[in-house]
Amino acid sequence: MFTIGVTEKLAKSLPMDREEIDKSDIPDIYRWQMNQFVLEDTEGLILMNDRTAVTLILFGLEKEQYENIDNVLRGSLKQLLQMLHVKEESKDDLLEQSKKITLTKTDNRRTLGRMNEALKMMERFTDGRTYEEVDAVEVNRWMNEEMLYLTLEHKNPIDELNRYYDHKHS
Repeated sequence: MFTIGVTEKLAKSLPMDREEIDKSDIPDIYRWQMNQFVLEDTEGLILMNDRTAVTLILFGLEKEQYENIDNVLRGSLKQLLQMLHVKEESKDDLLEQSKKITLTKTDNRRTLGRMNEALKMMERFTDGRTYEEVDAVEVNRWMNEEMLYLTLEHKNPIDELNRYYDHKHS
């Protein structure tokens, strides 16, 4: 199961209700935070993993996509993991866990801080481009392969994800 912490404002635009659950038995690798952002007057979503900072940026979702957000997230995460050449074992585990998504209140300040940092860097990365010129694949690849986080010992999210699964099974 994935838990996704969402803000109250974002929760109002989603069809699923936030639940209060005990997350103490849920590993951080299955815990995420999600928030909205605006780029060039177009709304988007940022989803970030609590353990690895793996980030999924979704631009310009339509109302119907919000109504099926769990399927949209699952499909987009699958595409992201394939694009980033994540090991099959890791990808299979994450996709299996994503079959059940539970929305909760945001609860990880470190991840929320990383998300704010990522959004500021994305603004710089896309500066000077119109919304139509922004390539979502390029942004998502850059966010996960190039962004370095002090809280990840200056590693990028994909290296951290691979390190997590390498240590988990060694």
